[in-house]
Amino acid sequence: MVSDDVLAAAISESIITDAQAAALQDLASRRERERIAEMGTEEHFRFMRGFNDFFLALGVAFLCSSMLYFSTTPLMLLLSAILVWALAELLVGRMRLVLPGILLACFFMILVFGAFPVDEWLTTSTGGAPRIPRNQVVGLFGAFNAGRLAPLAVAAKALIAGIAALLFYARFRLPFVLLPAAASGVFTIVALTTQLSSATLAYSYVLLACGLAVFAIAMLYDVSDRERMTRRSDCAFWLHLLAAPLVVHSFISIVAPNSLTATNMTNSLAATILLIVMALALTAITIDRRALLVSTLVYLGAVIAYAVNSAAIQRADALFSTLAVLGVVVVTLGVGWQPLRRRLLSLLPASLVHRLPPVPAKL
Repeated sequence: MVSDDVLAAAISESIITDAQAAALQDLASRRERERIAEMGTEEHFRFMRGFNDFFLALGVAFLCSSMLYFSTTPLMLLLSAILVWALAELLVGRMRLVLPGILLACFFMILVFGAFPVDEWLTTSTGGAPRIPRNQVVGLFGAFNAGRLAPLAVAAKALIAGIAALLFYARFRLPFVLLPAAASGVFTIVALTTQLSSATLAYSYVLLACGLAVFAIAMLYDVSDRERMTRRSDCAFWLHLLAAPLVVHSFISIVAPNSLTATNMTNSLAATILLIVMALALTAITIDRRALLVSTLVYLGAVIAYAVNSAAIQRADALFSTLAVLGVVVVTLGVGWQPLRRRLLSLLPASLVHRLPPVPAKL
């Protein structure tokens, strides 16, 4: 496809008219859609254009890690966040680099999160001026798991991190940033739920609702770009990457509140998990997003391991037998993905099919 910059230069040099440029763009778009209809779409994972991107990402990792280490007060953390933003203006805003941009977004969120003093929210605070000890970054998950932060404080901190992510996305339009922004929102809701109720089942239902909400937002991006030609498809990819484990884990935790082990697995539970995995796999194939299926592999492996152990196979043999069966399932689905999609879409109404990614023509 001819880039917009080339067309604009051609118009400025009077090589073509505005109407001719619009006609060329329309023709290129139609040809691209025809090509996609013939070959099918794929989940693009755009994060590096060349080794220079990786090289710069290393520099960003080294520089921002040292900034995080030496920023020992909220003011220093805030100044470091401003420097990270300025670096993002160069690498993301001007050079449009994705991998360095992902790292910069993560460090920006961490620095903004840390810039708000945590000492006053610690339930075991001993008082004194807010200060983050060197070599000890008080992270959101670590502090919450250790019971050092009250749920409301966790919700507030997660909300701060989410706002920082949204500001970064609003400026640089980096699709990846939607993942940590949505994750911060989920963590805020979960923390508020923990404040209201400590019941495990309530936690699972809230997690399921959050996962379905993120999935719905991802699908809105997907249906707005069914040929996956624009940035909206990348936004959907990262949101699906977050929604998949939330939906899968919450479904399984509802049917199996206790942790799945070889001792508490039963035939009925294994059958239920298998049905959930099959339903999610059919959904993943239909919408042409593999993240949902990948998130089920751990639980599918647990069911396979239960079946293998029931056959009284030795432990070492059972492990590799489980991996073998799981490998066959993954390879089979990977090879037969598009034929399966073709068969599934043929069973759906045309109004729905026309909103899903096109399936390649049968060879």
